Amino acid sequence: MGEHADQPARSEATIEPRLVMKGDDDKPFIQGEFFVAAYQRGYRWGRDEVRQLLKDIKTHKREAGRGEPTDYYLQPIVVLKRDDGSWELVDGQQRLTTLFLITKYVATKIADSRLDYLLTYETRQGSRDFLETLDFSRRDENIDYYHIAQAYDVIAEWFDKQPNATQAAINLHTALANWVYVIWYEAPPGTDATALFTRLNRDRIPLTDSELIKALVLSNSGAAGGKSGRQQEIAAQWDGFERDLRDPQFWAFLTRSSTERSTHIDFLFESMTPKAGLRERPRYWTFSKVQEDIAERGMAAFWRDVVERHGLLTGWFQDRYLYHRIGYLIQVGDSIQELIDLSRSRTHSVFQKALVDRTRKRLDLTTDKVSLLRYGKDYGKCTDVLLLMNVETVLGSSDIGSRFSFHAYVDNWSLEHIHAQNSEAFEKETERRDWLRTHKKKIEESHWPPDQRADVDEIIDKINAHLAMADGKTDERSFDWIFRQVLALFSAPDADATDEDTHGLGNLALLQRDLNSKLNNAVFALKREQVIGLDQDGAYILPCTRNVFLKYYTAAADQQLSLWGPQDQANYLTALIDKVERFLIVGSSPADEVHA
Repeated sequence: MGEHADQPARSEATIEPRLVMKGDDDKPFIQGEFFVAAYQRGYRWGRDEVRQLLKDIKTHKREAGRGEPTDYYLQPIVVLKRDDGSWELVDGQQRLTTLFLITKYVATKIADSRLDYLLTYETRQGSRDFLETLDFSRRDENIDYYHIAQAYDVIAEWFDKQPNATQAAINLHTALANWVYVIWYEAPPGTDATALFTRLNRDRIPLTDSELIKALVLSNSGAAGGKSGRQQEIAAQWDGFERDLRDPQFWAFLTRSSTERSTHIDFLFESMTPKAGLRERPRYWTFSKVQEDIAERGMAAFWRDVVERHGLLTGWFQDRYLYHRIGYLIQVGDSIQELIDLSRSRTHSVFQKALVDRTRKRLDLTTDKVSLLRYGKDYGKCTDVLLLMNVETVLGSSDIGSRFSFHAYVDNWSLEHIHAQNSEAFEKETERRDWLRTHKKKIEESHWPPDQRADVDEIIDKINAHLAMADGKTDERSFDWIFRQVLALFSAPDADATDEDTHGLGNLALLQRDLNSKLNNAVFALKREQVIGLDQDGAYILPCTRNVFLKYYTAAADQQLSLWGPQDQANYLTALIDKVERFLIVGSSPADEVHA
């Protein structure tokens, strides 16, 4: 990794994984002398940080069970070559000093264990000798020595608490020499070390996989014939890919998330690398796999695949049919990698049919089963079916420019009853009082026929009496009576508040979460009023939800605009099944027409 006088200066950083200690093979490891400049603060890691580092390494080994642990990556060590051949340690001195102390302790248990690096703190004359000898009688000479001595005490205490301190030391030695790496990030010659340190530490945001991969790709592309033009071309493509992935609509389509990342292009590389077999990818797993890929195939082949992957995903996003089919599958749990695998070796039309088949398998429902889905036990399946109805409604629109907004949908919608269900949902007295005030206002604003006037007046009197009670003095029984009476007031004459009517798909829709919180268990008339108001204000309302509250699924002659009754539910359910029918199981898998 060292620079020679006859080598051309690099314009990009050099980057590679390095083991903490020398292993049995020829893998690079940390070695040399490291200089910690005065612009950095002294050593300050405390008990928690030291113990966490030891715990993380031990836990990673335990999670591997009897198998060989996967490579484990610590945060980057950022260095700059000095004129005397040593390394200026720009970032990572807390970590590297702690690793130094851990390996020093391990050496007390294993005779042939030795270190291959030393550290010197510019602000502490004699610090190199202090770290090498660990003469803790000097711990009170200055604050840095004190914290270093304290950290070593924590390390010794941690090993003493293990079932067998010597075996624990052997295990740590094995880990540090075989599968615990730092990311070695060597800044180009001529870099202003102080400015680099300031940038790295300003926000304390760790380097991402993609930032490390970028340094790796650009350094390799520069090394191939020293063509700076190729580096500039890749850098420009990189910026374009990152910009594309930052489009909120594209990002939600790919990830079923609206959460921003510091760098979005990481997602591209994650889709190109194997899974780690764990719930979450270990730190810098993606970088390590890309590094292996480039080492095996070369940078040119790797980057060609990156460009192709970006082109494939943007092509799917721009194709209106694929956008809706793929976007739906991602929302219900598929990954981009699974769908890329599905598309391989298939023509465009065959891939389209495969997406329909995959959606059918995902749903795994017949028409009868759709009719039997219920809010509680089938919450997820109800949501999937209603989302599909909405996506298909947009895709089937005569407006070929219309597109379902997965960005507006993710993290913002939940399953809700169209007409209120029961009073048990109210756990707090304040929630019950808010419900009563809102519905009292709606009752007073509504027109009631003479034969209902007495019942309406009685309900209002009961509401006023309930609201007049002191806080903490209301009782749930009287609220429940009022609740049921209000529901009956706003229910269709032929309505029967059975589980089938209340919790089936005919009484369910996807509503914005903030609307749900405002109108939890509200009657249809009140929710309709709010949805129409949002629609008039230009808010994004899911198309089928909008149709429900505008009563589009009920024939005009049968409409009672303020009520949601059995006829409305039946018509809505029929429309739903009709819209998703091609994705339902009918006996054996039916032949499915391919969308042109």
